[in-house]
Amino acid sequence: IQYDRQPPHGLLQTLPNKHIDTGMGLERLVSVLQQKNSNYATDVFSNILNEIQRITGAPVYQDKIGADDVNQINTAYRVVADHIRTLTFAISDGVVPSN
Repeated sequence: IQYDRQPPHGLLQTLPNKHIDTGMGLERLVSVLQQKNSNYATDVFSNILNEIQRITGAPVYQDKIGADDVNQINTAYRVVADHIRTLTFAISDGVVPSN
């Protein structure tokens, strides 16, 4: 990354430090280090997925996708886990949920 696009006309300003954004966020890095095929199979998500299972009584999360996720239970787990994480970050940043 070497430029910062400035509003309102989109002029490019050179950044003082240039770097490469690999897209290798925390979850992706952890899945590589833990040799998992999915971010959700890592310990980053395990506590959230276990708590979803405990509260809902749903079948245990098995990291299935596509046709293997017959009832789409695993898809539902991932959606709920993502929402929980997003809300956690938002609340930590000072956003207050309302109506």
